[in-house]
Amino acid sequence: KSLLKRFQQSEERNSMMKFPQLRQYNGFDDELTLRPVATRLSELLNDNNDNDASSAQQPHVEVKFAQDCLDATSIVSTLQPTQVLLLENVRFYSDENSRNPTERLAMARKIATYGDYFASDAFGTSHRRNSATAVDLPHVMGHGCCGYSMQKEITAYSKLIGGRAPRPAVAIVGGAKVSDKINSLHNILDEINYLVVGGAMAYTFLKAMGRSIGNSFHESGQSFGDKYGGDDPVRNIDDLAKRFLIEAKARDVEVLLPVDHACHTTCEPTDRPLVTENSDVPDGYMALDIGPRTIELYERCISACRTAVWNGPMGVFEIPTYATGSFSIAKAMGDGTARGSSGSSGDKEEEEEGGEKR
Repeated sequence: KSLLKRFQQSEERNSMMKFPQLRQYNGFDDELTLRPVATRLSELLNDNNDNDASSAQQPHVEVKFAQDCLDATSIVSTLQPTQVLLLENVRFYSDENSRNPTERLAMARKIATYGDYFASDAFGTSHRRNSATAVDLPHVMGHGCCGYSMQKEITAYSKLIGGRAPRPAVAIVGGAKVSDKINSLHNILDEINYLVVGGAMAYTFLKAMGRSIGNSFHESGQSFGDKYGGDDPVRNIDDLAKRFLIEAKARDVEVLLPVDHACHTTCEPTDRPLVTENSDVPDGYMALDIGPRTIELYERCISACRTAVWNGPMGVFEIPTYATGSFSIAKAMGDGTARGSSGSSGDKEEEEEGGEKR
């Protein structure tokens, strides 16, 4: 909102387009349309008009919506100062995350015609070679810049990577894929004392260690090189996870994995999730959140550290039944701020401003 407000006050250009990503999906889906987001964006951009006595001096911001992100030229051409155009979910097109660079760049070139400047505030997706992220669009437009939230994320992570963060330090990682974060984790091993692992990526590590994970999501058995490219000689993700754990131990980093789980037979809400007695998940069940003993273990670790970096949820936090782990970590981060600790949290699933514990 602050970024849009500042652009609205620009004398040079007072209209803009927003290029959103909700999540990966090919083809239109009513559930994932961004039309409701346009309504909420209008409310946020005009809330000062409702609450500020001086609102009469502030122009109303009109949010337009393009139903097709690749067919918005006519709307763009009519944009006036104080108007904003929100594009429909760019991931309705398979070209958006195609592995074929020609397809991705063709989409990026089309979107690039909608604006003069490109700013990305999506830290969690900025590394991906997608046409609507901070990789392909800047390549086409010849420039790119980060938004205020991304700037804070970069500042916070640079402090950690630069060895200037107070010790002891902990990195908390979650989300689905070890393969997405393994390189980043390698890079920070020398900067942390503890690594706390949650989310679905924990099950890949547990599986690699010989634990039972039932029907939980994992990448076990997949080929890292074939799926993601690169020259890493370790091609099986199981082996990659094992090698990482060995390397972490060699660098004196303690890796904390879940010691219990909140489970269910399907990824659906339930009033009585099964809480396991240990790190094994029974056959027929899938782990969907970290369990109460794991929460206590992770909270103790975070409270003992002066620096904490968090990236990724501990479970399927979109379903309240399985949000306890993620919210508990958030509270532990907030309690650390109250004690004077520092840190950063952020992910494509749950973006937060960096620089302070959240």
